[in-house]
Amino acid sequence: MECEVVQAHLPDYLGRSLPPPVAADVDAHLSTCAACATEYAAIEETWQRLRGIPAAEADTASMRSRFEAGLQGYTLEHQPRPAARRSFVYFGLQFAAAAALVVLGVMIGRQTMVSPTPGPQLAALRDELRDMREMVAISLLQQRSATERLKGVSWSNQIDEPGMTLTSALLEALMHDPNVNVRVSTIDALKRFAERREVRLGALEALPRQTSPIVQVALIDFVIETNGREAAAALRRIAEDPMANDTVRIRARRGLEQLGVVL
Repeated sequence: MECEVVQAHLPDYLGRSLPPPVAADVDAHLSTCAACATEYAAIEETWQRLRGIPAAEADTASMRSRFEAGLQGYTLEHQPRPAARRSFVYFGLQFAAAAALVVLGVMIGRQTMVSPTPGPQLAALRDELRDMREMVAISLLQQRSATERLKGVSWSNQIDEPGMTLTSALLEALMHDPNVNVRVSTIDALKRFAERREVRLGALEALPRQTSPIVQVALIDFVIETNGREAAAALRRIAEDPMANDTVRIRARRGLEQLGVVL
């Protein structure tokens, strides 16, 4: 079974409404295809969030405009404090993304019955869902709670081909987030974008700014893997810094050896 066919069946597979032979084929495919398994996990997570939301019929043509108009009206009327405003935006975006996913599932089911080839409306809705997920991730990364910011990093891992706005937000978190766990998780998330030069340069720029040994070691491993010999100068400064943590200095020296650079 091809990936496109499997992904078209995912909403019905999640709802346990597929015929047993088809469900078995989808199950077998998910056990061997990491991409489809990731897509299914993302849909399942959003579906769980939908359980607490009253069912409503979404209007695909005006969903975004109505959401933005409602958000603007609420903001003007209530004038919440900055922290409260961020929370409202975050939950509003979550709801909109969940609604978009419901519509996407319905459209996939309908279009599969007519044609196996995705139409322009379906492709546009998928793009809109990706954009909404990206906005949710960015909103989470701006929350005061470290737990919420960690969720933002997790959301970023569910987005295919995210734009520079999200990668810039991840780099900003790597540079300045006060929580060690958030910064370490951000390094893992940025590995998906290691082919982007701005990400590799951002990691090199962040390295000397770190004070946590855990983050420093994780970032050293990252720059060695992604920047190669371009990381040698930054590693040399750490290896020769008498004020650096011993474990970090040793890891920097080993990194230079991996790159074939002699101290």
